[in-house]
Amino acid sequence: MKSLLICLLVPGISQAATITTLSSGAVGLIPDGSTTGIQSSLSFTEPLEIIQGIEVTLELSTAPGEFAYLGDLYFYLTDGTNLVTLMNRAGQDSGLPGGYSDNQSVSITFAATSLIDIHTYREAITGNASTPLSGPLTGIFQADGRLTDPSTVATGDSRDSSLTDYEGLTADRTFTLFGADLSTSGSHQIDGWSVTLTTVPEPSASLLSLIAGLTLLARRKRPS
Repeated sequence: MKSLLICLLVPGISQAATITTLSSGAVGLIPDGSTTGIQSSLSFTEPLEIIQGIEVTLELSTAPGEFAYLGDLYFYLTDGTNLVTLMNRAGQDSGLPGGYSDNQSVSITFAATSLIDIHTYREAITGNASTPLSGPLTGIFQADGRLTDPSTVATGDSRDSSLTDYEGLTADRTFTLFGADLSTSGSHQIDGWSVTLTTVPEPSASLLSLIAGLTLLARRKRPS
């Protein structure tokens, strides 16, 4: 009867979500006009937790005295297996072959729940692709997702990668941010970045906790 009770309770196991954020310090200057780029890694160590959601924040500034355009930038996030394009020459299309020429700092969050594609952020902020930003790029955006070569990427390309690709995976993994400035003009620097994971216990871990709790309860109720 006790084993039957366990089976009946398993579907209703309450899995409290845990939110964990890891942040970097200043990463450094992104080499100008180079595919070499710069990278930084953050490591999570929660083997019994399953990723339910993920957000990535990115802080950029223009190197002092330089004109650095956001349309030059290419960023991706990888765990060594899954690669998600965060930014891929924002704005680049047939009408804007070099992408957006906004010389601005950046303080943004990438989240799958956003409705705004980072590749076309001008349309969302200024109303059209030809109107530049009047201040820093801020807000919450969908990752670009286009795996197309940055030299040819266009707005209409399929978006085959997403932060949701990490959902359902265990949280004990290292995330690496790669960033490159693919056109010579000026340099951005990465002032910091972070990854926030929303996780829940693996079902097996929750089941073991349930069994342990029921066992303890049964012992306490056992007549002396």
